[in-house]
Amino acid sequence: MTRFSLKSLAGRKFRTFLTALAIVLGVAMISGTYVLTDTIDRAFSSIFDQSYAGTDVVVSGKGADINVFGEEAERPPVPASLLETIRALPSVELAMGGVYDETNAKLIGDDGKAVETQGAPSLGFGIDTSPELSRFNPLSLLEGRWPEGDGEVVIDAGVADREDFSVGGTIEISTLQPKRPFEVVGIAKFGNVRSLGTTTFAIFDVGTAQELFDRDGEFDAISVAGKDGVDAEQLMAEIRPILPANAQVRTGVAEAEDDKEEISEFTTFIRYFLLAFAGIALFVGSFVIFNTLSITVAQRTREFATLRTLGASRRQVLRSVLLEAFVIGFSASVIGLFLGLALAKGLEALFRALNLELPLADTVFATRTIVVSLLVGTLITVVAGLFPAIRATRVPPIAAVREGAELPKGRWHRLTPHVAIVLIAVALGLLGYSMFADEVGTAQRLLSIAGACCSSSSASR
Repeated sequence: MTRFSLKSLAGRKFRTFLTALAIVLGVAMISGTYVLTDTIDRAFSSIFDQSYAGTDVVVSGKGADINVFGEEAERPPVPASLLETIRALPSVELAMGGVYDETNAKLIGDDGKAVETQGAPSLGFGIDTSPELSRFNPLSLLEGRWPEGDGEVVIDAGVADREDFSVGGTIEISTLQPKRPFEVVGIAKFGNVRSLGTTTFAIFDVGTAQELFDRDGEFDAISVAGKDGVDAEQLMAEIRPILPANAQVRTGVAEAEDDKEEISEFTTFIRYFLLAFAGIALFVGSFVIFNTLSITVAQRTREFATLRTLGASRRQVLRSVLLEAFVIGFSASVIGLFLGLALAKGLEALFRALNLELPLADTVFATRTIVVSLLVGTLITVVAGLFPAIRATRVPPIAAVREGAELPKGRWHRLTPHVAIVLIAVALGLLGYSMFADEVGTAQRLLSIAGACCSSSSASR
């Protein structure tokens, strides 16, 4: 029976291809979505891990209170004098004070306008690039050198490529001070991350950054590394008593995890948004498979009857049809899985064309992507083929000698028109709710549209 099922598929190549196409597209959406969002997650994780890779603990201001707009307030700076006090502690090996501004370093293009970030941060850093403090520097210098004084800046590779800036050139930068020209002395990137998307950054020496971002005599954070044998908890216990009331100390790991958690909400939204469309494609595809297999089973009535005449049991006929569905589903899922890689690149290009470029690292093809894509595509196909397979088992052996034999009707076939009317009403109701209801979120709208698609497809029966 296995050989018979495979030969039956081979004998209907075009119909098999059209049946599988719906699953290929749906699985490609799932695979492409996971590849794209996993790659973005890795990029952000790499940024945050590298930012705190050489840091045992971080001293910063206490400012995580909710402001009048319902947003988390920025942490206040800490006194620069605290740096020398921390360095004098017996457990401290190295410490560095830095300035870190997320919004106020606007790079000006050749057209005299600020480089558009589409809502992404425009970072301005002031870090000590001394060789002995290199462990605290998450950036990799690609060209040139680090800034050494007033009037010098290092910019990110992404904006340098987009705006055609180069080492030795001049760029105007607007901060909390009026815009002024800087010499580009270097081009850098964050660790191994290929792109920061539309985010820009400008690196100054610490003194210049303090002036530009109104941090005279202050740091946004102090990075601390303990001596050999001193763990983060011991280091925090030693630093905590010397801190002013408005300062706090946390481990570098905790800081990185907090940053990742904030970003994960954004990537989760993108993932579920795209997976909703993949779900719609797969649901519609399942009805295409259901209809196609039902038609195929009806056309093969005498074929199944002949098998029954030759001694095939109902269970063997059932397994034969389900095997065909499994082969179609698994083959389509494998194709869709790898097509998803190309789709991820296409989605990346689409975001870039819409000026919504996102940070990207090396492509991530996780085991979870493989398992979910193959499992979902195969299961949906097998489930869609279950009812046609059951109908095939009802073909009596005598149908082999009857001209124009048809599949026997099921016991519930008289209710089909009534069920169709109900499903159409549900479809129209869901569409109306998703289009006109107030205070409906994106997820609810997508689920309503998906339900409507399913109901409409069912009603077509």
